[in-house]
Parts: sequence; C-alpha cells; structure tokens
Amino acid sequence: MYKNVLRAMEDIGIYPSISLIIFFGFFVGLIIYLIVKGKKHWEDAANLPLEDDDNMNTKNSEQ
Repeated sequence: MYKNVLRAMEDIGIYPSISLIIFFGFFVGLIIYLIVKGKKHWEDAANLPLEDDDNMNTKNSEQ
C-alpha cells in the first residue's frame, strides 16, 4: 500500500537529493568550523576540567 502512495507522488525523486545535500553540507560545515577554531582552542577546552580555580582566575585577569 505504501509503495503505491509513494509512486503516485510527483517529484518524489528530489527528496533523496535534498537529504544528501543537507547531510553533506552539515559535515562540511562542521569540518570548516573545527579548522577555523584551531587546535589551541580545543586544547584549552580539554584542560578546563583539570585546572584549579586559582589558575583560572589568574588566566582571566591576564586577558
């Protein structure tokens, strides 16, 4: 039954193409975002849980 409904719809073939473009665009955008942020940003973010409050206060006051 569902096969007949989908076959009867006109221009249904465009939806897989749109889905592929959105999927591909999301991951390309994600890769660009990660490259623009840089490795230094992610290293700092990875070390945040390990830092003491005193280190964070002195680091913030330097900026």
